[in-house]
Amino acid sequence: MIVVKRGKEPNSLLQFRKQYPEADYEVDMPTNVLQDVRTQLWEEQKHLCAYCMKKIASPNVERIEHCRPRHPHGEIEHDKKSTLDFKWMLGVCYGNSLTKGVKHDDTTCDAHRGNTELAVNPFDEQSIRKIKYRSDGSIYSDDEEINKDVTETLNLNCEAVSLPATRKKVLQEEQRRIMRKCKGKSQEVFIRELERTYESLVRERNLTPYCGIIISWLENKLKIS
Repeated sequence: MIVVKRGKEPNSLLQFRKQYPEADYEVDMPTNVLQDVRTQLWEEQKHLCAYCMKKIASPNVERIEHCRPRHPHGEIEHDKKSTLDFKWMLGVCYGNSLTKGVKHDDTTCDAHRGNTELAVNPFDEQSIRKIKYRSDGSIYSDDEEINKDVTETLNLNCEAVSLPATRKKVLQEEQRRIMRKCKGKSQEVFIRELERTYESLVRERNLTPYCGIIISWLENKLKIS
């Protein structure tokens, strides 16, 4: 997962909420407002799914996810106003749900989550730092509730879409790049390259697919907590 930096809501959403204060996201949202929301989420998240971090080709193939579920615990009644609150919206992939005949166990992200509430906060850096990665690319957390989020609720170790193997490959490729660049040079040069890479990913937000595992590795090497 990545830390999501949410910007100011699209003007079309703001105007819609003002004009229709009793509106419900599920039944009232105009197509143009939905498209504006999708586009802004896609751009802010650097074209990545907020959960699995796969690349999303365009806003047209992105789902709008509410990280605070619209129907917690499966309840029919819900807070209509909160469903239109941009600060809780995320852009996510379809989680393999469009595959014909797919089993629920082979879906990920929002498609697997349903209305289960999450303990992890995608907008909080310290919360995301509780997510860790093993050498095989699998994701976990020492925090019991967050571990349940990533391994069960969001199913981010799904083998059907090769998530652990893909993350492992991404990390290995980045490690090889850094080693090639620093070959024959001092430890100080190596550390500076780690710092430069971290700055690019975290501070400058030059995010790349599945880079959560790279960020976690860099924080471990640089002893950032």
